[in-house]
Amino acid sequence: MADNDEQETPTIACDVCMAEVPASVAQTAEGPDYVQHFCGLDCLEKWQEQSEKEEKKPG
Repeated sequence: MADNDEQETPTIACDVCMAEVPASVAQTAEGPDYVQHFCGLDCLEKWQEQSEKEEKKPG
């Protein structure tokens, strides 16, 4: 008989590296219409740098 008392920890994917991380420890960056999740500060910083580069591109 399987032990059904174990609960599966909810996970989400990091928006930069796609690593699966527990939802309870994910870093978040919130915008007006969305929430993004990051596995740690390194990925959050990479995302911020990419966002700044995108904003500076001539359009």
